[in-house]
Amino acid sequence: MRSDEDKLKEIYEEAVRYLHDIKPVEITDGQLEKYFQVHDIYKEKNRILKRLCGSLQNYQSMPNVIGFYTKEERAEGFRKVLFNYDETKILDAYASYEKLRDAFAREFDINKSNFERKNNSWTKYSKAVLSACVFMKQFKNADDFNTFVGLFSYNEVTRVALPLLLEREIYGLGFALACDFLKEIGYSQYPKPDVHLIGIFHALGLCEDNQLSCYKAIIKMANATRETPFKVDKVFWMIGSGNFNSDYYEGEIKPRRDNFIKHMKALGF
Repeated sequence: MRSDEDKLKEIYEEAVRYLHDIKPVEITDGQLEKYFQVHDIYKEKNRILKRLCGSLQNYQSMPNVIGFYTKEERAEGFRKVLFNYDETKILDAYASYEKLRDAFAREFDINKSNFERKNNSWTKYSKAVLSACVFMKQFKNADDFNTFVGLFSYNEVTRVALPLLLEREIYGLGFALACDFLKEIGYSQYPKPDVHLIGIFHALGLCEDNQLSCYKAIIKMANATRETPFKVDKVFWMIGSGNFNSDYYEGEIKPRRDNFIKHMKALGF
């Protein structure tokens, strides 16, 4: 009988093979490996806040509405409205989320009549950005923030406490988005347990149907395979989402989450 560790290794190894099989032919094996490279930890505070603002809109349909990354023509507008991501200037300029929301409306020509609708994306996003600024203002500079992150690195128990804390401190962030933020500023120890990974891991009996359980399962797989949680996350996310957008390839393929689960079930997992 295979041990839990062997099962995790085998599932991961099969996932890597599957990803190589489904990748677009335009992407070489060498280029595919570059998807898993972790960039350096951010050393500028405005870059950290910018990434946090990006993670705050990575929820359900919000990326298509806010367009922080999906609408390139808005990049300069966000930089202008958010004072090149200076939290002190943002908080001085916008005394309320309504003022920030109105600034976004002017810059991007948004129909303000939709603002009164329950769960309006721009309302939620404006509240979230101001909350993020209040949080980031506690840190003198990027080194101070990175020292704060490092305080949670003692072991896996303390490490998971950080996204849980960020979830409580920053409006609209959520546990998965907190992990997304941390991994995207260079902390490869933090995978993002999104719907793709939860769907795959839960179907294969590796976790319960929730973010925290999936997060812990990804960490276990990373430990078993001696890979970074970032890479484990990326392998299964690319399978689940079909998203291969990068410097090497512009586009996506059909999401393969369900097909991959069927494939693994047929192999006895």
